[in-house]
Amino acid sequence: MLPKQYLLHIGYPKCMSTSLQRDFFAKHAEVYFLGGQRSETTHGWISDEMASIAEVGLRYTKDLMFNRSAAKKYLKKHFENFEATSGKKLLCFSSESMAFTMHYDVDVVTKAMRLHDLFGQNCKVLMVIRNQLDLFRSYYFECVRCGYPGYFGDFIEYHYFHQFRSMLSDLYYDKLFEVYAKLFGRDNIIVKPMELLAKDMVNEFKKLALSLNIDASNLDIGQQNSSSDKLYLQAVRLMNEKFPNNMGNTYYGMTDTDKLEAYWRVELGENAPPSAINNNGTRMLVYRAAQSVVKDFVGPLVAEYSEFWEERMHDFFAQSNKNLQERIGLGLSEYGYPLP
Repeated sequence: MLPKQYLLHIGYPKCMSTSLQRDFFAKHAEVYFLGGQRSETTHGWISDEMASIAEVGLRYTKDLMFNRSAAKKYLKKHFENFEATSGKKLLCFSSESMAFTMHYDVDVVTKAMRLHDLFGQNCKVLMVIRNQLDLFRSYYFECVRCGYPGYFGDFIEYHYFHQFRSMLSDLYYDKLFEVYAKLFGRDNIIVKPMELLAKDMVNEFKKLALSLNIDASNLDIGQQNSSSDKLYLQAVRLMNEKFPNNMGNTYYGMTDTDKLEAYWRVELGENAPPSAINNNGTRMLVYRAAQSVVKDFVGPLVAEYSEFWEERMHDFFAQSNKNLQERIGLGLSEYGYPLP
């Protein structure tokens, strides 16, 4: 009988994370799934305690504030339950936030070290990557949904000139691979191009299941969080200008503050502060209003790279992609990844 396995799915964002979480990990009978994106809870995690650890402890908390012992004690209960449950073969933690940084995030290296400390050495790690230019454009659309009011050109400019802190430099895939390879062992790191998963979804997800020693039959994977409706996104962007929320609110700049409610309950014994409730309420108002008036908009939200920015972005990632290809023998040229 094969030993039970542990899996950390660390992202990247806009790389089928929601599909993996909702349609693969959460539905698979042999997976003990901690979250995120579990459908039966508002925050997407197995419990408030897990949501607090994942959404705040691992992501935002400064080292001096991180309650390592409490997190380890809580997770130990799930590890023991997993080991004692005969039908479960894979314990999975899934958060795309482990692969990149937003406004107040700790560095991705700190996140990796915390995962290693909490889950131990013997974990598989799943990285799903994507052509950086496509990923970054899709990330822009997601940020619009999260309150960003600006145009794509402004978005690129900010990230490029603040790459010392922005998520752009998190897309050096070779560097993140090496971070996790040193912690968990090179043979435990699974790298999948999203383009490959999308091209042959049924077979590729079966291969992934087999590599994790879980049943590969009856998988039904769908597409989640599509950015195809550019008319709707333009309506959201315009409303973000008028009704600042989440990323568009410079004082309360943390996005998805509704995900922090579990932390406030567990760690502080408090309800969500009024600012967070109002912030999320404004976001829901924007979504509903945009959907109701989208028929009145003529032009879609445009996000095209100028020649200048396409060249800069290509040069920014080319060597990193070449390094990754050479280290793990993964062909990226057929999917148009920037290469020298």
